[in-house]
This record gives sequence, C-alpha cells and structure tokens, in this order.
Amino acid sequence: MGEVKRETIEKLVVSVVLVVSFCFGYKVGYSSCGIAAYTTFWGHLVYSFCHVNVWHLLANIVCLWMLRCRLELLCAWLIAVVCSFLPCFVGEPTMGFSGMLFAIVGMSWGRVRRFREMLKKNILFLFIPLLIPHVNGLLHVYCMIGGYLFYRYCRK
Repeated sequence: MGEVKRETIEKLVVSVVLVVSFCFGYKVGYSSCGIAAYTTFWGHLVYSFCHVNVWHLLANIVCLWMLRCRLELLCAWLIAVVCSFLPCFVGEPTMGFSGMLFAIVGMSWGRVRRFREMLKKNILFLFIPLLIPHVNGLLHVYCMIGGYLFYRYCRK
C-alpha cells in the first residue's frame, strides 16, 4: 500500500472516530467527556476526541486533512495527554483534537530539526488562539513544542 493511500485511510479512520465520538458525546451528555482535562484522569485521556459543537469538530477535521506529513497518531495522542497536565489557565474544560494536530506538526518539524523555522511558520496559529476566549491556546503551544522535542530528542 502506497504512503499516500495509507495517509488517506488514517485520516478517514480518524475523521470517522471523531464524528462517532462527537455523536456519542451528545447522546450521553458532555458531562462524561466534556469534563476533560482538569477534573479527572479519564478526562486527560479522552479530551482529544470531544468537541464543543459541530463547527469545532469540522474545523479540526479540515485541519487534519490539510496536514501533509506522517501522522503518528499514538505519539501525538500521548504528547497531547502529557501536555494536558501542564498549567493552561483556562476556566472551561479542554476539548478537541487540535492538541494532537499541533503535536503532529511539531513532530514533523522535529524530524528536520528546524525549531526557529517551525516557530516562524506557525506563529499565527500558535499565538492568535491565545487571544480567543474559550480556546486553550497554551495547550497548542505545549503540544507543538512537545512534539518537536519528542522527535528531536527521543526519536533518532
């Protein structure tokens, strides 16, 4: 199976998982997964698959399909979980796939070892969310830098 086809299948599977978890979250009520990071250990594990509304879900899926790099989803999920334990200074529970997306981007830059270029090319994506209410912008920063550091120093 070619690399492009594998990426497409991975993105399709992730998209379906995100949509199903979104629908399940509405069915059981977001108290089960919307509590997310900051209240329970379980919340740190599942917040990446919960979304506030359909627009939030669609934005993350569109960004997923825009990525043109290896996904390495398990590593990205682990990085997002670890980063969710860092202080983020938000009042609302954290939900969304964007932490994993930023970890994937960080890992792709870690492969080529270009930290400054990563920051320059992604500065708007990193710092504009810090100004938007109800967005956990610090988690995005942590995940991208965490992804970079993971690939730079742990994957040789």
